[in-house]
Amino acid sequence: MRISGKNSKSPRHTNGGEHGAAAVEFVLIAPVVLLVFLLLVQWAVRLEAERAVQAAAREGAVATARWDGTETTGRQTALDYLARLDPHLSNRSAQATREVDNAEVTVEGDVLSLIPFVDLRVHATAVTPVERFVP
Repeated sequence: MRISGKNSKSPRHTNGGEHGAAAVEFVLIAPVVLLVFLLLVQWAVRLEAERAVQAAAREGAVATARWDGTETTGRQTALDYLARLDPHLSNRSAQATREVDNAEVTVEGDVLSLIPFVDLRVHATAVTPVERFVP
């Protein structure tokens, strides 16, 4: 059965000259999407490392400020706490000072880098009053 005398095998519509355009678009867009994804993941890793460094500095300051606390115990407490919270943080360092009224601990470390040639270092300082025995 033919309708209106047209050939039943009508030619398909082709977008002349656009064969493979989707592949070229994918090649151009995919690296940008991948880079954005890696930047988001790197940002999340850095935020987690900052949180760990802040918590370690706070714990170190509390250990330094205890009645029987010293700078050495505060520094070691901060480093141990940081090793448990974020084992991927490299080049960790902690410095503690104890004065008459305040104890201060500064903790630093390098964040795991997911993007080549991007080096991120996080640091945090915590200050707390020194415990005193008042009879």
